[in-house]
Amino acid sequence: MKYLLALTSAVFFWMPVTYALLLVFPYSGPFLFTAVLIATCALSIASTLFILSGRFTKPVQRYLVVPLVLDLLAVLMFGVLLVLIGGSIPRGIPESGLIGLAAGILLLAPCSIALFYAIPAASRARSVSIALTAIMCIPAATAMVFMIRDFPHGTFESALGLMAVYWIVCMPIIGICYLVTAWYANNS
Repeated sequence: MKYLLALTSAVFFWMPVTYALLLVFPYSGPFLFTAVLIATCALSIASTLFILSGRFTKPVQRYLVVPLVLDLLAVLMFGVLLVLIGGSIPRGIPESGLIGLAAGILLLAPCSIALFYAIPAASRARSVSIALTAIMCIPAATAMVFMIRDFPHGTFESALGLMAVYWIVCMPIIGICYLVTAWYANNS
């Protein structure tokens, strides 16, 4: 259980890993943006599926893991879509791939709250992880509101600042919450 939760946190460290790799490979930005996301998302999907199918969560609470699995699958699908179309968005559908990818990533925070409820861990670590993740949902929800508001205009520039804060600051904090919950998780 501990290792699976630690592996689930991989997608939340996607942007810091991408920036670290950009220091080594400075001209590979668009490729690294999607490649690191796809790799970390696939790792997180595999670990959440093991949590879902394993003996780790109570049968009553397994349904709380499903939203995170579905959201990770959507993020993976949009990431693969961006790779298949070469990073360019087709004409007629304004930035639909990027908007879908951004929306999926923004929904990782509320889906994580449900997963924290399902994991048997020390009550203090679990409640702190839930509280911190709930606080991290505020910029995600605000960015989602801006993105939905601007979708009919075919752009989402007003949400980019909040999405950057969420990707660079909030997602690693949620990832650390996963690691803390993994540290205090019960294996029974």
